[in-house]
Amino acid sequence: MNATSLKLERPPIVVVMGHVDHGKSTLLDYIRKTNVVAGEAGGITQHVAAYEVTHEYEGQEKRITFIDTPGHAAFQAIRARGANVADIAILVVAADDGVKAQTLEALAAIRESNIPFVVAINKIDKPNADLVRTQGSLLEQHVFLEKMGGDVPWAAISAKTGQGVPELLNLVLIVSEFLELRADATPPAQGFVIEAHRDPKRGIAATLIITSGTLKSGMAVQAGCALAPVRIMEDHLGKTLREATFSTPVSLVGFDSLPDVGLTFHTYKTKKLAEEACHLEILKQQAARDAQTPEGFGERFVMPIIVRADASGSLEAITHEVAKLGDEFTAIRIIQAGIGNISENDTKTALAATPIPATIIGFHVGTDATAREAARQHDLTIEHFDIIYKLTERLEELLATSAPKRKIEEMKGRAKVLKMFSSRRLEQTLGGKVTEGRMEKGSLVRITRRKEEIGVGTIESLQAHKSHVERVENGGEFGTVISADFDILEGDMLECFTIKTV
Repeated sequence: MNATSLKLERPPIVVVMGHVDHGKSTLLDYIRKTNVVAGEAGGITQHVAAYEVTHEYEGQEKRITFIDTPGHAAFQAIRARGANVADIAILVVAADDGVKAQTLEALAAIRESNIPFVVAINKIDKPNADLVRTQGSLLEQHVFLEKMGGDVPWAAISAKTGQGVPELLNLVLIVSEFLELRADATPPAQGFVIEAHRDPKRGIAATLIITSGTLKSGMAVQAGCALAPVRIMEDHLGKTLREATFSTPVSLVGFDSLPDVGLTFHTYKTKKLAEEACHLEILKQQAARDAQTPEGFGERFVMPIIVRADASGSLEAITHEVAKLGDEFTAIRIIQAGIGNISENDTKTALAATPIPATIIGFHVGTDATAREAARQHDLTIEHFDIIYKLTERLEELLATSAPKRKIEEMKGRAKVLKMFSSRRLEQTLGGKVTEGRMEKGSLVRITRRKEEIGVGTIESLQAHKSHVERVENGGEFGTVISADFDILEGDMLECFTIKTV
């Protein structure tokens, strides 16, 4: 059996968007036959949520998953994420109000996500509804409706009475057929995080949309650096699920840290495999940060460390803090991370690290006896912490002592050569004028000719007003003897500098 034969028709994932108070939640409320509007302050949905419904189409029951995105402008970023995970959008526009600012924001998000959309002109039951005017306002925004010279499907509806809603759902399924949405149910599930929150009684929960594969009890889900065993899984009505497949929204309880909304999630058969994926993600993020060395500074000194922590949430927090340490010349890289005690394998990895052996960090964990002995024999550093800020303070100290000293130039000033008095094998006697900063006796001097470097010498002596001086300030004329093994000419520029070790 080939791969394509395993793919089945996938129900569409639909995002509902539009201006606040144009009836998005009322529309979903009617479709779901449950009242979610009454319990929401001011009628505004305060978070992204997902619902699954069935609709009879051509004699068959078809599933549709809806994502209800917030309508308020403050949630524009969440709304954009909602559009990015959907197959089809419904743009709700009120027939008594027309296109508004947030309608345009929603339309821009839909176009940016490059998904097809259907227009629902709502509130046609209102006495002041004006279908023609609303269609005209859409035309002004280059939304060309079907039967009006365009190809955007649309339906006139009343979310309050249900008029036109079945026709709207038919349009969604027609677009879905055109898209030929298909997915494979056999592999472990993957999809997107739609919403995440902390439940004071049950812990961290997230709403997930499955786009392919199957999610089963006993598996484990990884989203970025967040991990959850599949133990408490529910549908949008709170009913316990043992298994869910593509296009299904599920609520999963038990994440060890709050996953970011919009992240892709992956599923693994065991918690151990999911933990390994989390750790790999941590290392990828660290490597990406390390790669962001500013141009012009050469290569960074990177101090390697190994981190063992009590939970993935702790690892994520430590990784976040470690990324802040260092500067354009130095950084810290986590080369290995894991959950549980420090083991002998960690010491072996530490010894193989470059440019120096890795420091092993334990956070709320112990050290195995074999690891302790290996560290003693090879003079490896193992340090334990139970407070993150103390961990980062110690890493800053270690980075400062481990990084090689750097030599940096400190520019003192510039001058122009006005006259050459003599030129011997290693001694150039000349007169000049300071054009910027100052010239200092004993400093190095870089000679440039027509902006090209000729070489570097040393200021052996300085004279001003027929007296020997230690320095000559901006605007002053001077005589000098420069130690250099090349000829200096009139018109050359002198750059006076010193080198500091830091």
